Amino acid sequence: MDLPISTPENNQFLDQLTGKSKYKGFSGVYIFIHKDSNQKYVGSSNLLRRRMDYYFKGDFPLVGKFLPLLRKEGLKAFKLIIFKLDSNKFSNQDSLILEQYYLLDKEFNLNTLRVVNAGSSKGDPIYVYDLACSTLYYHAKSKIELKRILKIHTETSKKYVDSKMPYLNKFLLLSYPIPTALISNISVKDLIAMMLEERQKNYTLGTRRSISVELEIKEGNTFVDSLHKGHTLNFNSLTSCIEYLRELGLTIKRDTLTKYIKDKKVFHNFLCKYSENNLPDNFEEVGLIIDEYKKFKVNTDLDSLKINKKNKPILVIGENFDKEFESIIDTIKYFDTLNIKLDRKSLNLRLKDGKIYKDYYFTYK
Repeated sequence: MDLPISTPENNQFLDQLTGKSKYKGFSGVYIFIHKDSNQKYVGSSNLLRRRMDYYFKGDFPLVGKFLPLLRKEGLKAFKLIIFKLDSNKFSNQDSLILEQYYLLDKEFNLNTLRVVNAGSSKGDPIYVYDLACSTLYYHAKSKIELKRILKIHTETSKKYVDSKMPYLNKFLLLSYPIPTALISNISVKDLIAMMLEERQKNYTLGTRRSISVELEIKEGNTFVDSLHKGHTLNFNSLTSCIEYLRELGLTIKRDTLTKYIKDKKVFHNFLCKYSENNLPDNFEEVGLIIDEYKKFKVNTDLDSLKINKKNKPILVIGENFDKEFESIIDTIKYFDTLNIKLDRKSLNLRLKDGKIYKDYYFTYK
Protein backbone atom coordinates (compact mmCIF):
# COMPACT_ATOMS: atom_id res chain seq x y z
CA MET A 1 0.00 0.00 0.00
CA ASP A 2 1.10 3.59 -0.59
CA LEU A 3 2.04 5.83 2.31
CA PRO A 4 1.00 7.86 4.15
CA ILE A 5 -2.36 6.28 5.03
CA SER A 6 -4.80 9.06 4.23
CA THR A 7 -8.11 7.63 2.94
CA PRO A 8 -10.83 5.94 5.03
CA GLU A 9 -10.52 2.84 2.83
CA ASN A 10 -6.78 2.54 3.48
CA ASN A 11 -7.29 3.14 7.19
CA GLN A 12 -9.83 0.34 7.30
CA PHE A 13 -7.48 -1.93 5.36
CA LEU A 14 -4.68 -1.14 7.82
CA ASP A 15 -6.98 -2.00 10.74
CA GLN A 16 -7.68 -5.39 9.15
CA LEU A 17 -3.97 -6.12 8.82
CA THR A 18 -2.67 -4.76 12.13
CA GLY A 19 -5.68 -4.44 14.42
CA LYS A 20 -7.24 -1.25 15.77
CA SER A 21 -5.57 -1.29 19.17
CA LYS A 22 -1.83 -1.22 19.87
CA TYR A 23 -2.49 -3.59 22.78
CA LYS A 24 -4.59 -6.17 20.92
CA GLY A 25 -3.21 -6.09 17.39
CA PHE A 26 -1.90 -8.90 15.22
CA SER A 27 1.59 -10.29 14.80
CA GLY A 28 3.38 -10.48 11.48
CA VAL A 29 6.07 -9.16 9.16
CA TYR A 30 6.24 -5.77 7.41
CA ILE A 31 8.36 -4.50 4.51
CA PHE A 32 9.10 -0.87 3.62
CA ILE A 33 10.14 -0.33 -0.03
CA HIS A 34 11.80 2.92 -1.10
CA LYS A 35 9.99 3.97 -4.29
CA ASP A 36 12.92 5.65 -6.07
CA SER A 37 15.75 3.22 -5.27
CA ASN A 38 13.77 0.01 -4.52
CA GLN A 39 15.81 -0.40 -1.33
CA LYS A 40 13.97 -2.51 1.23
CA TYR A 41 13.65 -2.83 4.99
CA VAL A 42 12.02 -5.81 6.74
CA GLY A 43 10.91 -6.16 10.34
CA SER A 44 8.48 -8.14 12.48
CA SER A 45 6.36 -7.51 15.55
CA ASN A 46 3.92 -9.34 17.79
CA LEU A 47 1.89 -6.10 17.82
CA LEU A 48 1.88 -4.73 14.29
CA ARG A 49 -0.39 -1.80 15.14
CA ARG A 50 1.93 -0.47 17.80
CA ARG A 51 4.94 -0.88 15.51
CA MET A 52 3.21 0.96 12.66
CA ASP A 53 2.25 3.81 15.01
CA TYR A 54 5.94 4.01 15.97
CA TYR A 55 6.93 4.59 12.35
CA PHE A 56 3.95 6.76 11.40
CA LYS A 57 4.37 9.21 14.30
CA GLY A 58 8.05 9.70 13.47
CA ASP A 59 9.22 9.71 17.09
CA PHE A 60 12.22 7.41 16.68
CA PRO A 61 16.03 7.66 17.05
CA LEU A 62 18.09 8.26 13.90
CA VAL A 63 20.07 5.00 13.93
CA GLY A 64 20.91 2.53 11.19
CA LYS A 65 20.06 3.18 7.54
CA PHE A 66 16.26 2.98 7.38
CA LEU A 67 15.17 5.38 10.14
CA PRO A 68 17.30 8.36 8.99
CA LEU A 69 16.02 7.84 5.43
CA LEU A 70 12.43 7.64 6.66
CA ARG A 71 12.87 10.86 8.66
CA LYS A 72 14.56 12.65 5.76
CA GLU A 73 12.15 11.72 2.93
CA GLY A 74 8.97 10.93 4.86
CA LEU A 75 6.38 8.20 4.52
CA LYS A 76 5.45 9.34 1.01
CA ALA A 77 8.79 7.98 -0.26
CA PHE A 78 7.86 4.40 0.70
CA LYS A 79 5.43 1.61 -0.07
CA LEU A 80 4.39 -0.78 2.69
CA ILE A 81 3.70 -4.52 2.59
CA ILE A 82 2.28 -6.32 5.66
CA PHE A 83 1.96 -10.07 6.20
CA LYS A 84 -0.50 -10.72 9.04
CA LEU A 85 -0.13 -14.12 10.74
CA ASP A 86 -3.17 -16.06 11.91
CA SER A 87 -2.68 -16.61 15.68
CA ASN A 88 -4.58 -19.91 15.45
CA LYS A 89 -2.00 -21.31 13.00
CA PHE A 90 1.22 -19.41 13.72
CA SER A 91 3.16 -18.32 16.79
CA ASN A 92 5.13 -15.10 17.25
CA GLN A 93 8.26 -17.16 16.64
CA ASP A 94 7.04 -17.80 13.09
CA SER A 95 7.14 -14.09 12.31
CA LEU A 96 10.81 -14.05 13.35
CA ILE A 97 11.49 -17.01 11.07
CA LEU A 98 9.83 -15.23 8.14
CA GLU A 99 11.77 -12.05 8.88
CA GLN A 100 15.03 -14.00 8.92
CA TYR A 101 14.12 -15.57 5.57
CA TYR A 102 13.83 -12.12 4.00
CA LEU A 103 17.04 -10.93 5.64
CA LEU A 104 18.93 -13.55 3.63
CA ASP A 105 17.98 -11.59 0.50
CA LYS A 106 20.52 -8.85 -0.33
CA GLU A 107 17.69 -6.62 -1.61
CA PHE A 108 16.89 -5.79 2.01
CA ASN A 109 19.87 -3.46 2.18
CA LEU A 110 18.29 -0.95 4.57
CA ASN A 111 18.64 -3.52 7.37
CA THR A 112 21.96 -3.11 9.19
CA LEU A 113 21.69 -6.49 10.97
CA ARG A 114 21.48 -9.69 8.96
CA VAL A 115 20.43 -11.75 11.98
CA VAL A 116 17.00 -11.40 13.58
CA ASN A 117 17.16 -9.67 16.93
CA ALA A 118 14.95 -12.27 18.61
CA GLY A 119 15.19 -10.68 22.04
CA SER A 120 14.35 -7.10 21.21
CA SER A 121 10.59 -7.46 21.48
CA LYS A 122 10.42 -10.36 23.84
CA GLY A 123 9.47 -9.98 27.47
CA ASP A 124 9.43 -12.54 30.21
CA PRO A 125 7.74 -15.79 29.10
CA ILE A 126 4.64 -17.01 30.93
CA TYR A 127 3.38 -20.59 31.00
CA VAL A 128 -0.26 -21.38 31.74
CA TYR A 129 -0.73 -24.73 33.52
CA ASP A 130 -3.51 -26.63 35.21
CA LEU A 131 -3.48 -26.72 39.03
CA ALA A 132 -1.45 -29.93 39.11
CA CYS A 133 1.21 -28.53 36.74
CA SER A 134 0.68 -31.62 34.62
CA THR A 135 -0.83 -29.88 31.57
CA LEU A 136 0.51 -26.86 29.69
CA TYR A 137 -2.36 -24.88 28.16
CA TYR A 138 -0.43 -21.97 26.68
CA HIS A 139 3.08 -20.52 26.42
CA ALA A 140 3.19 -16.73 25.99
CA LYS A 141 6.43 -15.01 25.06
CA SER A 142 5.53 -11.97 27.17
CA LYS A 143 2.88 -10.37 29.40
CA ILE A 144 1.79 -8.31 26.39
CA GLU A 145 1.13 -11.46 24.37
CA LEU A 146 -0.78 -12.98 27.31
CA LYS A 147 -2.97 -9.89 27.42
CA ARG A 148 -3.46 -9.79 23.65
CA ILE A 149 -4.27 -13.49 23.20
CA LEU A 150 -5.81 -14.66 26.50
CA LYS A 151 -7.07 -11.25 27.74
CA ILE A 152 -5.10 -11.48 31.00
CA HIS A 153 -4.12 -7.96 32.03
CA THR A 154 -0.43 -7.29 32.67
CA GLU A 155 -1.15 -6.19 36.26
CA THR A 156 -3.02 -9.44 36.82
CA SER A 157 -0.03 -11.35 35.44
CA LYS A 158 2.27 -9.68 37.96
CA LYS A 159 -0.05 -10.74 40.76
CA TYR A 160 -0.36 -14.40 39.81
CA VAL A 161 2.91 -15.40 38.09
CA ASP A 162 4.95 -17.73 40.36
CA SER A 163 2.62 -17.01 43.30
CA LYS A 164 1.12 -20.56 43.45
CA MET A 165 -2.20 -18.72 43.49
CA PRO A 166 -4.77 -20.23 41.12
CA TYR A 167 -5.89 -17.85 38.40
CA LEU A 168 -9.69 -18.14 37.91
CA ASN A 169 -9.56 -21.18 40.20
CA LYS A 170 -8.32 -23.35 37.32
CA PHE A 171 -4.87 -22.20 36.19
CA LEU A 172 -1.37 -21.56 37.48
CA LEU A 173 0.84 -18.95 35.81
CA LEU A 174 4.58 -19.65 35.93
CA SER A 175 7.61 -17.90 34.47
CA TYR A 176 9.43 -21.13 33.57
CA PRO A 177 8.60 -24.45 31.90
CA ILE A 178 7.94 -27.71 33.73
CA PRO A 179 9.43 -30.50 31.56
CA THR A 180 7.09 -33.21 32.89
CA ALA A 181 3.94 -31.33 31.82
CA LEU A 182 2.08 -32.48 28.71
CA ILE A 183 1.00 -29.95 26.11
CA SER A 184 -2.79 -29.63 25.94
CA ASN A 185 -4.51 -30.18 22.61
CA ILE A 186 -7.14 -27.56 23.44
CA SER A 187 -7.27 -24.73 20.90
CA VAL A 188 -6.59 -21.12 21.84
CA LYS A 189 -10.20 -20.30 21.00
CA ASP A 190 -11.51 -22.97 23.41
CA LEU A 191 -9.04 -21.88 26.11
CA ILE A 192 -10.29 -18.29 25.83
CA ALA A 193 -13.88 -19.56 26.09
CA MET A 194 -12.97 -21.61 29.19
CA MET A 195 -11.40 -18.57 30.86
CA LEU A 196 -14.36 -16.39 29.91
CA GLU A 197 -16.73 -18.87 31.55
CA GLU A 198 -14.66 -18.82 34.76
CA ARG A 199 -14.56 -15.01 34.75
CA GLN A 200 -18.34 -14.88 34.43
CA LYS A 201 -18.69 -17.30 37.36
CA ASN A 202 -16.40 -15.16 39.49
CA TYR A 203 -18.27 -11.99 38.56
CA THR A 204 -21.52 -13.67 39.59
CA LEU A 205 -20.02 -14.77 42.91
CA GLY A 206 -18.37 -11.41 43.40
CA THR A 207 -14.96 -12.96 44.07
CA ARG A 208 -12.95 -11.85 41.06
CA ARG A 209 -11.37 -8.57 42.02
CA SER A 210 -10.28 -9.11 45.60
CA ILE A 211 -7.90 -11.74 46.96
CA SER A 212 -7.90 -12.09 50.71
CA VAL A 213 -4.55 -11.94 52.51
CA GLU A 214 -3.24 -12.60 56.01
CA LEU A 215 -0.76 -10.40 57.87
CA GLU A 216 1.24 -12.28 60.47
CA ILE A 217 2.74 -10.13 63.25
CA LYS A 218 6.25 -11.41 63.97
CA GLU A 219 8.30 -11.11 67.13
CA GLY A 220 10.13 -7.81 67.49
CA ASN A 221 7.38 -5.84 65.75
CA THR A 222 7.27 -2.30 67.14
CA PHE A 223 4.30 -1.01 65.14
CA VAL A 224 1.53 -2.83 67.01
CA ASP A 225 0.58 -3.44 70.61
CA SER A 226 2.54 -6.27 72.26
CA LEU A 227 -0.73 -8.15 72.84
CA HIS A 228 -1.07 -8.63 69.05
CA LYS A 229 2.39 -10.10 68.52
CA GLY A 230 2.21 -13.64 67.19
CA HIS A 231 -1.33 -13.05 65.93
CA THR A 232 -2.57 -12.92 62.36
CA LEU A 233 -4.76 -10.20 60.87
CA ASN A 234 -7.09 -10.94 57.96
CA PHE A 235 -7.85 -8.60 55.07
CA ASN A 236 -10.22 -9.07 52.15
CA SER A 237 -7.75 -7.59 49.66
CA LEU A 238 -4.19 -6.38 49.12
CA THR A 239 -5.51 -2.81 49.06
CA SER A 240 -7.04 -3.00 52.52
CA CYS A 241 -3.82 -4.56 53.86
CA ILE A 242 -1.74 -1.75 52.31
CA GLU A 243 -4.09 0.84 53.79
CA TYR A 244 -3.70 -0.73 57.24
CA LEU A 245 0.09 -0.59 56.97
CA ARG A 246 -0.12 3.03 55.78
CA GLU A 247 -2.11 3.91 58.90
CA LEU A 248 0.82 2.54 60.92
CA GLY A 249 3.19 4.84 59.01
CA LEU A 250 4.49 2.13 56.64
CA THR A 251 4.36 2.67 52.89
CA ILE A 252 4.64 -0.19 50.42
CA LYS A 253 3.57 -0.44 46.78
CA ARG A 254 1.20 -3.15 45.57
CA ASP A 255 3.85 -4.65 43.26
CA THR A 256 6.38 -4.73 46.09
CA LEU A 257 3.97 -6.39 48.52
CA THR A 258 3.03 -8.96 45.87
CA LYS A 259 6.73 -9.75 45.41
CA TYR A 260 7.21 -10.04 49.18
CA ILE A 261 4.32 -12.51 49.34
CA LYS A 262 5.85 -14.63 46.56
CA ASP A 263 9.29 -14.58 48.19
CA LYS A 264 7.91 -14.99 51.75
CA LYS A 265 9.85 -11.86 52.69
CA VAL A 266 9.22 -10.10 56.01
CA PHE A 267 8.37 -6.37 55.94
CA HIS A 268 9.13 -4.56 59.23
CA ASN A 269 8.32 -7.78 61.11
CA PHE A 270 5.08 -8.29 59.20
CA LEU A 271 4.71 -11.38 57.02
CA CYS A 272 1.98 -11.10 54.41
CA LYS A 273 0.61 -14.18 52.63
CA TYR A 274 -2.44 -15.22 50.71
CA SER A 275 -5.28 -16.67 52.76
CA GLU A 276 -5.66 -20.43 52.80
CA ASN A 277 -9.12 -20.25 51.21
CA ASN A 278 -7.51 -18.78 48.08
CA LEU A 279 -5.22 -21.75 47.61
CA PRO A 280 -5.93 -24.96 45.64
CA ASP A 281 -6.66 -28.15 47.55
CA ASN A 282 -3.32 -29.64 46.48
CA PHE A 283 -1.42 -26.45 47.32
CA GLU A 284 1.36 -28.19 49.28
CA GLU A 285 1.98 -30.69 46.48
CA VAL A 286 1.90 -28.02 43.79
CA GLY A 287 4.13 -25.79 45.90
CA LEU A 288 6.75 -28.53 46.19
CA ILE A 289 6.67 -29.09 42.43
CA ILE A 290 7.06 -25.38 41.71
CA ASP A 291 9.83 -24.89 44.29
CA GLU A 292 11.74 -27.84 42.86
CA TYR A 293 11.69 -26.40 39.37
CA LYS A 294 12.57 -22.96 40.68
CA LYS A 295 15.76 -24.52 42.06
CA PHE A 296 16.35 -26.25 38.74
CA LYS A 297 15.90 -22.93 36.91
CA VAL A 298 18.30 -21.09 39.24
CA ASN A 299 20.94 -23.82 38.89
CA THR A 300 20.59 -23.71 35.11
CA ASP A 301 21.05 -19.92 35.11
CA LEU A 302 24.13 -20.24 37.31
CA ASP A 303 25.62 -22.83 34.97
CA SER A 304 25.00 -20.44 32.10
CA LEU A 305 26.82 -17.67 33.93
CA LYS A 306 29.78 -19.98 34.56
CA ILE A 307 30.02 -20.64 30.85
CA ASN A 308 29.87 -16.92 30.13
CA LYS A 309 32.96 -16.34 32.26
CA LYS A 310 35.10 -18.64 30.16
CA ASN A 311 37.17 -17.30 27.26
CA LYS A 312 34.52 -18.02 24.68
CA PRO A 313 34.74 -16.17 21.31
CA ILE A 314 32.23 -13.36 20.84
CA LEU A 315 30.92 -12.14 17.50
CA VAL A 316 29.97 -8.45 17.26
CA ILE A 317 27.88 -7.21 14.33
CA GLY A 318 27.00 -3.63 13.48
CA GLU A 319 26.54 -1.37 10.50
CA ASN A 320 29.52 -2.13 8.22
CA PHE A 321 31.06 -3.96 11.17
CA ASP A 322 31.65 -7.68 11.72
CA LYS A 323 34.40 -8.63 14.17
CA GLU A 324 35.24 -11.61 16.38
CA PHE A 325 36.82 -11.28 19.85
CA GLU A 326 38.45 -14.03 21.90
CA SER A 327 36.79 -13.12 25.19
CA ILE A 328 34.55 -10.70 27.08
CA ILE A 329 37.59 -8.76 28.29
CA ASP A 330 38.90 -8.31 24.74
CA THR A 331 35.48 -7.06 23.63
CA ILE A 332 35.27 -4.53 26.45
CA LYS A 333 38.81 -3.27 25.76
CA TYR A 334 38.08 -2.80 22.06
CA PHE A 335 34.93 -0.79 22.70
CA ASP A 336 36.86 1.35 25.16
CA THR A 337 39.07 2.42 22.22
CA LEU A 338 35.86 3.56 20.48
CA ASN A 339 34.89 5.61 23.55
CA ILE A 340 31.88 3.36 24.04
CA LYS A 341 31.28 2.39 27.67
CA LEU A 342 30.67 -1.36 27.87
CA ASP A 343 31.00 -3.20 31.17
CA ARG A 344 30.86 -6.93 31.89
CA LYS A 345 27.31 -6.81 33.26
CA SER A 346 25.90 -4.99 30.22
CA LEU A 347 27.70 -7.31 27.82
CA ASN A 348 26.45 -10.43 29.61
CA LEU A 349 22.89 -9.10 29.46
CA ARG A 350 23.14 -8.38 25.72
CA LEU A 351 24.64 -11.84 25.09
CA LYS A 352 21.77 -13.38 27.00
CA ASP A 353 18.78 -11.40 25.67
CA GLY A 354 20.06 -10.62 22.16
CA LYS A 355 19.14 -6.92 22.34
CA ILE A 356 21.04 -4.22 20.48
CA TYR A 357 23.51 -2.09 22.46
CA LYS A 358 24.79 1.17 20.92
CA ASP A 359 23.85 -0.11 17.43
CA TYR A 360 25.80 -3.36 17.92
CA TYR A 361 24.57 -6.94 18.22
CA PHE A 362 26.53 -9.41 20.41
CA THR A 363 26.47 -13.20 20.24
CA TYR A 364 28.70 -16.14 21.13
CA LYS A 365 30.62 -17.60 18.21
